[in-house]
Amino acid sequence: MAIADNLRARYRTAEQIRAEGAVGNLFDGPTITAHGLETRLLAWPGTGFQTQSVHVTDVQPGQQSDHYTYDLAEEAILCRHGVVEVWLRDQWVTLQPGDIAYFPAGVAHRIRNSTSAPDAAVLVNQICPPQFDLYADKGFYNSQLGVMNFDSIAKATTNAIPVTPPKLREMTFNEDQPAVRAKNLSPDDVRSKGALFNVLDGIPFTGLGIPMRLVLWPGAGTRLTGFNYAYTGLGVSDLIHKHPVSDEFLVMWSGSGQLYGGGFGWVDAEENDVMMAPCGVAHGHRSVAGRGPSMMGGFASPPQLDLVIPSPFYENGIFKHPAYSELSHDEMRRADLI
Repeated sequence: MAIADNLRARYRTAEQIRAEGAVGNLFDGPTITAHGLETRLLAWPGTGFQTQSVHVTDVQPGQQSDHYTYDLAEEAILCRHGVVEVWLRDQWVTLQPGDIAYFPAGVAHRIRNSTSAPDAAVLVNQICPPQFDLYADKGFYNSQLGVMNFDSIAKATTNAIPVTPPKLREMTFNEDQPAVRAKNLSPDDVRSKGALFNVLDGIPFTGLGIPMRLVLWPGAGTRLTGFNYAYTGLGVSDLIHKHPVSDEFLVMWSGSGQLYGGGFGWVDAEENDVMMAPCGVAHGHRSVAGRGPSMMGGFASPPQLDLVIPSPFYENGIFKHPAYSELSHDEMRRADLI
């Protein structure tokens, strides 16, 4: 079925989303200014998320962020559109669509877009745990009392003006800048200094019944940030599931299909739609006749231990560190059933 208004995150309370989930969109949400850049709020305490926040940041040509550091939170910055540079491992590192910069707690950040860039870069930021002080900007958080202002949040969210997305291209496998790529570094080094990841480059995983890569996870060196990327082939459904302690923000990065939310069932979804599933909310996705395939990827915090425990990558509290491999087109197409 089509997505009814009452299932959209803009019309749901934090309590409703925490209990039943919601359907969001990367280009629909209220904005704040965070570290000098316009930032759209999607998953955050204002929408019922507790373990992570997910924002979308637009970086205009010639624009750069402030220098900033989170002593408590980790941050992952995924480049969805355009080309941007981030200060990582004491150097400027280039992000192209599909690249993810990972910053451990205590590591300095900066973001900049070239003056010669043809348009704004679109970045998706995962912050774990949420940095509440960011939300004081428009009165969404009262720093003195330590509470969220849900009346202000509801008004801003319901009346937010959706942004027309740029023409997005498929995220690609990139392996340039090898000296800063996580695949070439030890997990301890990544955990200490950060690294550059890519959505199509990770650990093969089939625990949900679809071709998938574990990208940000403890086996690679991250602690609180988590990200998986998967292909949902024609006629294929993943396993409907829930996570006991991990909030998940599951994005349909390209294509079309259907999303499942525990509070409302299956709904039709398009590129940029998101299943918002706080911990305990059942969720899933599938491709059906006329709707699919799709590239799906979810931010989760903490990384989903419940998925990894049955795998060969974990034993008695210790994560193994298997070799990375590309999620290739051939591997994806072999998963199509129709």
